[in-house]
Amino acid sequence: MYSALEIEVKDIYGQLQINDMQPLNIETVASHFNISLIYKPIESKALSIANKKAIFIDERKDPFRQREDFCHELCHILKHTGTQNNTHYLFKQMQENQANAFMYHFAIPSFILNKIDIPNSIYDAAPYISRNFGVTYEFAHQRLDMFLRNVIANPKYYFQKHYEGAIDYA
Repeated sequence: MYSALEIEVKDIYGQLQINDMQPLNIETVASHFNISLIYKPIESKALSIANKKAIFIDERKDPFRQREDFCHELCHILKHTGTQNNTHYLFKQMQENQANAFMYHFAIPSFILNKIDIPNSIYDAAPYISRNFGVTYEFAHQRLDMFLRNVIANPKYYFQKHYEGAIDYA
């Protein structure tokens, strides 16, 4: 029971031929979408002008935070048009919320989380996910929280998929 966002992310990963746990190579993703990736000592942002697309990444940040920023800005390139400068603050907030949701799901896709054995303790799981997906501990912790809330909301689907009927439901 994947959401539309999770299906979209899975489709993009299919295009990129990525189907296992690994830190996302942002240069490869940028190249796939014909996006110029520019490292500068400025706040990360995305620009799309007359079919020219660019993502500026803050070179002062560590690679984990750069990867997180890239995923956020990639959403703006793929889903949003125009500039946020003169838009209503609620519309801007909606776009930022979409970009944040995309960021978490693109950096750590649900379809990959469903395939791996995640350590049982959040204190073990977050560092494991952080290392293997190349994101910060805080980011991994937040994404795991999102993922586990979905598991709680849809336990029958999750347990059937992972344990093939080992758990019976009344």
